[in-house]
Amino acid sequence: MTLGYHAPVTVAPDTSLTDAAGLMDRAGIGSLLVVDGDTLVGIVTDRDLVLRGIARRVPPDGRIDDVMTMGVVTLPVTAARDEVVQAFAAHSVRRLPLMDGVRVVGLVTLDDLLVEATPAELPQVAALVRSEVRHPRHEAGLPLPTASTRVARAAPGRGQATVGDQIIVHRHAAGEPNRDGEILQVHSPAGDPPFRVRWADTGKVTFYYPGPDAEIRHLVTR
Repeated sequence: MTLGYHAPVTVAPDTSLTDAAGLMDRAGIGSLLVVDGDTLVGIVTDRDLVLRGIARRVPPDGRIDDVMTMGVVTLPVTAARDEVVQAFAAHSVRRLPLMDGVRVVGLVTLDDLLVEATPAELPQVAALVRSEVRHPRHEAGLPLPTASTRVARAAPGRGQATVGDQIIVHRHAAGEPNRDGEILQVHSPAGDPPFRVRWADTGKVTFYYPGPDAEIRHLVTR
C-alpha cells in the first residue's frame, strides 16, 4: 500500500498497566499492540488505561490483557488505499494493525488517513473522523428470552457469559429505560468479562465490565 504507516510497538500480555503507560509516554504514542509470541492477541490504548483501568480500580500492577481490546481488526500490509478507507468505514476502530502473514509489521491510524487523504478521499475520511467510525446498527435486534432463560446477577467485575447472551443494565432513576445489548465476545473460554457488547440503543460495539446493576440473561437452546 502507498499509505504511510508506523512501525508496531508491542508488549506481552502480562505487561503491567504501569509499564504500558510508561512505554506509551516514552514512545509518544497512544496505543500498544499486544502479542503473545508472534500472535497478535489485542490492542490497548491510553483511553483503555483510563476507562478500563483507573476508572475501574484495576491495580497499577494489573496485566495489560485485563484492559485490552480483543478481536483486533487487521489488514494485510499489501492492502490498497481504498481497502483501508473501507475498513475504517466498516468497523468501529481508529487504528488498524497491518499484517505480513501472521506477523504484525505496522499500524495505520485514522489520523494517518486524514493527513494523507487525497482531495477525492477527504470528505469521506473527514466524515469518519467526525463520527468516530460509528458501527452499523444490528438491525435484527436481540433474540427474545425463552421460558428456559436463566438469569444471573453480575457482581462488580464478575459474571460469566457466552456469545449470544443478553446483558441488561438497570437504570436507577425513575422513568429511565434499561439498557440492553448482545454479547459478541467474552474475555476467556470460561466466559469472564470484559464482554464485547453491541448495544441495542445505539448499535455501537464497546467493551463492558458488568457492575452490580447488570443482569446477564443466558439464552438456553434445548
